[in-house]
Amino acid sequence: MIDLFREWSRKDAPAFAHVLKVLLASLLSLWISLLFDIDQPRTAMMTVAIVMQAHSGMVLAKSYYRMIGTAAGIAASLLLVALFAQERIPFLVCMAIWIGLCTAGSVIFRNHQSYAFVLAGYTLCIVGLPATLHPENTFEIAMDRVSGIAIGLLCATLVSDLVFPKRIGRVMLDSVRRRFADFSELIRSSSMGESNQKEKLMRLTGDVFSLEAFRASSVLESDESRSHRLRLGRMNAEFMEASTTLHSLEELLRRQRRGGFHAKADALERIFRALGSALLLEGKPAETEREAARAAAQIANFRENLAGSVFALRSHADPDKTGFDAGAQLLARLAEELHAYSRTYASLSRKRNEVDAPALGVRFDPLAVSLAGARGALMLAIMSMIWILTEWESGIEAITLGVISSTLFATSPAPGKTIGQFLTGALIGSALAFWMNFFVLDRAHGFLMLCLALSPGIALAGWLSAKPERAVTGAGTFIVLLMHLGFGSRYGANPVAFANDVIADFISILFSALLYSLIDLSGSSWSRRRTAAALRALVKEACREPLGLRREKLEIGARDLVQRAGSMRRIADPEDRIVVEWLFSTLEIGHAAIALREDGGDATAGVLDALAALFDSPSGAGREAAIRAIEEAEQGLHADNRKEKKLMIHLHLLKTALLDGESVIARSNP
Repeated sequence: MIDLFREWSRKDAPAFAHVLKVLLASLLSLWISLLFDIDQPRTAMMTVAIVMQAHSGMVLAKSYYRMIGTAAGIAASLLLVALFAQERIPFLVCMAIWIGLCTAGSVIFRNHQSYAFVLAGYTLCIVGLPATLHPENTFEIAMDRVSGIAIGLLCATLVSDLVFPKRIGRVMLDSVRRRFADFSELIRSSSMGESNQKEKLMRLTGDVFSLEAFRASSVLESDESRSHRLRLGRMNAEFMEASTTLHSLEELLRRQRRGGFHAKADALERIFRALGSALLLEGKPAETEREAARAAAQIANFRENLAGSVFALRSHADPDKTGFDAGAQLLARLAEELHAYSRTYASLSRKRNEVDAPALGVRFDPLAVSLAGARGALMLAIMSMIWILTEWESGIEAITLGVISSTLFATSPAPGKTIGQFLTGALIGSALAFWMNFFVLDRAHGFLMLCLALSPGIALAGWLSAKPERAVTGAGTFIVLLMHLGFGSRYGANPVAFANDVIADFISILFSALLYSLIDLSGSSWSRRRTAAALRALVKEACREPLGLRREKLEIGARDLVQRAGSMRRIADPEDRIVVEWLFSTLEIGHAAIALREDGGDATAGVLDALAALFDSPSGAGREAAIRAIEEAEQGLHADNRKEKKLMIHLHLLKTALLDGESVIARSNP
């Protein structure tokens, strides 16, 4: 019985808590809106439905950016109405430009900053379009919108923080602990020669930006969350670097075995197994900060003995020692990065920040962003044309929901699927609104009866949105339900108007789905090719740009491109696996190119030019030219010179990567 209760509290209780919080906050916002005679109480209720999240910090962050986006949208509405109150066409043209810019901004930025751009876009529709019919009421419409949103945000944040609060700081700690343990186990199994490690590493690396989303929201939550924020950012950067080095080491060992250099690979794997053991405590990964400190001490001890181990085993390698030295260098680098990773993890027990977190920066495809903006503007243009030509009474409703659906899901990894889920939610919301308007609300007398009438629909929508896999369906249910509830400060429900508005909703969503299918920026072959080209451009930048790239920026830029493309979430798809392979190839070659620039100077300029040309246009001839350039550079180096020996190691890593017939570079011909 106790086990059943624990399982229920872990799996189902959070969903019930979410439903309760949504219900309480919605009804509280309704009461306050009616108390202050807000004309549209559903604005406050819809705000609650949209910003309510599982974690208090995310509610605060989303509320903050929702207010910023709303303020920007209202300011744009007032300006356009002032300029074009009597000119509908120029007004709509300027609206389309604004919607396009906001949609593009939502694609460029991440997390709740992206949401602020979405809000700035469709708030212009909510405030500006009704104002074109009644310009004298523009300020009143804007203030009613601001008041409703402010009430909704206040209620959502209060309820989220007081009723079953779930702190994001604790979730972040649990996430990094689980990832540290999983990564430690991955290194152990990889050092033992177990197969399918690349697949596991791909899935682990997909966790980087989900943790960043939590980290971005934690700044508004509590002192404890803020105290961990920088260290968690540092852990993310250290994990990215260590995972890249691990992949490079695994690829080197695989290539050595395939090339018949078994003695060399066996010697390196003996050292690798010792490193994997040093990361564990009594055969298990560290689970707490104190255990991480012990693991860091063990790794430090491994690093002290590494030189001796390398010297003792070097004689067992094949006559050509460069491959062994390259593997030993990767092992030393991996040990250094794991030591830093473990120490940062151990420091989470301290409240004082002693590290700086690297900025993530922004990497995006300008053409993809431009097309996203064009899609948002085109949606507004199409629905506005239908509205003007047909003089459709529900045209404003269609334009508004069309813009919402065409901008809200612009960053989805699978917009076609997402818009389908939203349409399902809209169907449920319309059915609920019909039942409540014509069979329930007209019998509700007094505030208590009104709450009882509204509660089933709100609870159902809250339950749908409580689980991530149903969140979009729940959002569609909430938005359409609240848009069609027939009450403001006074009740009213017209069956004809209701039917027209519902038809308008579905027409706008279907048009939005059509535009997503025509301009799908995430799941198309074109998009994947663009992402792969953008990844290769990072290698060109590392080779040719005057200032070059630092390892940290290369890691973040490459992973950001793949994250935006959604390929990490679709690695079962063969085409997306190719994008992920380009990611790892970019990181492996890019790190080696950065090392050559730092250590080689003019001596390796020809190699860097050949690499840049290869990644600019992958081909068999370009690959052979790069290999020849590496071999020519190797001929002028001497192993007895310490600096030149380092260059030989960098060049060897590059050459083995290019010689690999199974690599994505070898398989690529334009």
